[in-house]
Amino acid sequence: MSVKKRPKILSADQTSRHIVRSARKAFLNTLANPNDAALAGWPSTSMVTAVTHWDGSPVLMLSDIAYHAQNIQADNRSALMFDGTAGLANPQEGPRVSVVGRLKKTNDKKLHARFLNRHPGARLYAGFGDFNFYKMTVEKFHFVGGFARAVWINKRKALLAKSDWSEIADNEQGIIDHMNADHGDALRLYGTNLLGKRGKHWLMIGIDPEGCDLKCGQNIHRLNFDKLNTTSAEIRKTLVDLVAQAKKS
Repeated sequence: MSVKKRPKILSADQTSRHIVRSARKAFLNTLANPNDAALAGWPSTSMVTAVTHWDGSPVLMLSDIAYHAQNIQADNRSALMFDGTAGLANPQEGPRVSVVGRLKKTNDKKLHARFLNRHPGARLYAGFGDFNFYKMTVEKFHFVGGFARAVWINKRKALLAKSDWSEIADNEQGIIDHMNADHGDALRLYGTNLLGKRGKHWLMIGIDPEGCDLKCGQNIHRLNFDKLNTTSAEIRKTLVDLVAQAKKS
């Protein structure tokens, strides 16, 4: 008789990063520009598209003419709400996380590419002079796991250490290109057998120490790893192991 494997119990910081990494959009809260006499001091909320830095910090692309970008120029303290409650009859029972920090412009080209891999439609205006990429310097996470399950997580625990992600960041695009060019069958197995999704043509669009992002058609799916992978060699082994696991599914 086979024994069913128990699902791994994740910590609040791991669950929070998984929610942030899985999201295509978030709700951005900024403080109204003090020069706006009608709204100065009031909070303002916008929907934005997002991706994560390899450490788990949110990355956005914003237009300078947008109201929220003007607010950030005056006061860059911000919060982003990521919702992990999709599919639940009662959203109050599901997980969500607010990421609190300061939004600052970034010229990191690898981060730009990471954002555009996840949001290819943004390539149409990424070159416009008024659009800029922003990375949040995280202060803390506020994780809510359901009723009476809320905790503040400081930035040292919320984010991965540089030693955990730097090698993956340097090699991400090469890993993506290799998997898409030579291992389409493996990607399809990940999507259909491990994630239980339909579709024939799968692409990898991102990878980090905690998992990879797959795309089929217009749908993006997150495949989390069972453990942290901090080197390219570990990533390679994990991807091979996942194929074997998928074939058994």
